[in-house]
Amino acid sequence: MSSPDTSHEARAVIPRDFSADYPMAVSGDGVRIRDREGREYIDADSGAISVISVGHGVDEVVEAIAEQARRLAFVHNGQFENEPAEELARALADFAPGGLNRSTFVSGGSEGVETALKLARQYQVLRGRPEKEIVISRERSYHGATLIALGLSGVPSRQEPYRPYFSPLTPKVHAPYAYRTIAGDDAGSPDELEAAILAAGPDRVAAFIAEPIGAAAAPGITPGPDYYREVRAICDRHDVLFIADEVVTGMGRTGRNFGIEHWDVEPDVIVTAKGLAGGYVPLGAVIAQDEIVELFEAEGASFVHGLTYESHPVACAAGVAVLAIIVRDRLVENAARQGDRLFSGLARLAEEHPVMGDIRGKGLLAGIEFVADLETKRPFDPGIGFAARIRAAAQEHGVMIYQGAAPYGGAGDQILISPPLTVTGADVDEIVAGLDLALGDVRAQLAKELP
Repeated sequence: MSSPDTSHEARAVIPRDFSADYPMAVSGDGVRIRDREGREYIDADSGAISVISVGHGVDEVVEAIAEQARRLAFVHNGQFENEPAEELARALADFAPGGLNRSTFVSGGSEGVETALKLARQYQVLRGRPEKEIVISRERSYHGATLIALGLSGVPSRQEPYRPYFSPLTPKVHAPYAYRTIAGDDAGSPDELEAAILAAGPDRVAAFIAEPIGAAAAPGITPGPDYYREVRAICDRHDVLFIADEVVTGMGRTGRNFGIEHWDVEPDVIVTAKGLAGGYVPLGAVIAQDEIVELFEAEGASFVHGLTYESHPVACAAGVAVLAIIVRDRLVENAARQGDRLFSGLARLAEEHPVMGDIRGKGLLAGIEFVADLETKRPFDPGIGFAARIRAAAQEHGVMIYQGAAPYGGAGDQILISPPLTVTGADVDEIVAGLDLALGDVRAQLAKELP
């Protein structure tokens, strides 16, 4: 039997971008990926923002998946409970802060956000507050590709075709953005959130959702030290649930178990995914405070929600294996240590490349915003495609990085670097060196092209 034709013209898979010609990946090992042509890449974005947590090709995870598939591949959670789901939920209760002890499992971040919103809504209904239906989110955020999650997001380029389907019950406030905040402006502050709650009517607001640190839509944007403590107090004051979207920032990515722990704050609900099963299978989790789930138990209520692959035994077995490796191999601590090395390397690059306007984030989640002028912070003309050029040039040098969404009506260039939690100091140095070469290439191109 002949091999299938996987050329651009003949491919049967619908690609992410029909204008792109992606290399064919064939193998991965540790922090590296190899394509069909024999080229090797360091996976410095962990498979598009923080998916590959414990590395490619880890036999321990593969064996856990195979063993569970042989024993019991699938049962529906409306008919049976299963041991891997319960084991993973107990492990996450130990891993998550405080009273976040109750979990349900889905197939990814978008499903997780939708599940969390339904959980928050039904919780409000059960406690006799059915008028609480509004969910406040932030501009420059990304919560997922499904319609409710996409409507909560702030990525115009991804949202525009689907705006007719968005709910009017999802007002937005600005994300905290120190690099461009105007002194005295409440935009992005907790005060703006409180004003939005008061404007909507506290009796109508069910929840506020936020990424602890920005990812796809706001690479590395990190609030100040008091931001989430004030957010927590505002939510408590107005009887609003706080949902932390830790799809990217969870599972040790930022040098803490969950990103919100940098602010010593407990949300009411955490959504996590990506690194939870390390890319080996699709898996996400919604982790809730005990008191939320206890209300359902007290009322004998069914959570009016359901997904075919919820709490999938094989996916949960993968999650158990990945989390065990994260804890056993102290990968959260490694993320903090190697993150310090990464940020030091990026700071050195900024001295050589004055297009690096802002470097931000925590642990192994580093965002860079590029500017045409350091003093004025003027972004590059969108037609230049600066970040796209950097991403392509880095790939040519064997380093995979993530290009963030353009933030200002199509203008603005930013990238995200988020290698696997297993990354070594030598790997980090290689990433920085590859980015250095990419910056040099692109700046030389522009010197020839621009007047």
